[in-house]
Amino acid sequence: MNLQNTDKLLTQKEVKEITGLADSTLEQWRLKGKGPKFIKLGRLVRYRLSDIDAYISGLPGFNSTTEVDAAKEV
Repeated sequence: MNLQNTDKLLTQKEVKEITGLADSTLEQWRLKGKGPKFIKLGRLVRYRLSDIDAYISGLPGFNSTTEVDAAKEV
């Protein structure tokens, strides 16, 4: 296996630092099947950096708060 091309695995703390999300939010999302994909290594929860990037890239962008409000109504 070529480890140089392996996707970096992040801890919940590292994901929290990148996203600004609370631990409880990440934990609830895992329970509900929301948010970024994660993997389990035994009892450990890890996130692939590419999955975090893909999740953030997939979020809609807005030009104003009224667009955010309109998107919530849909």
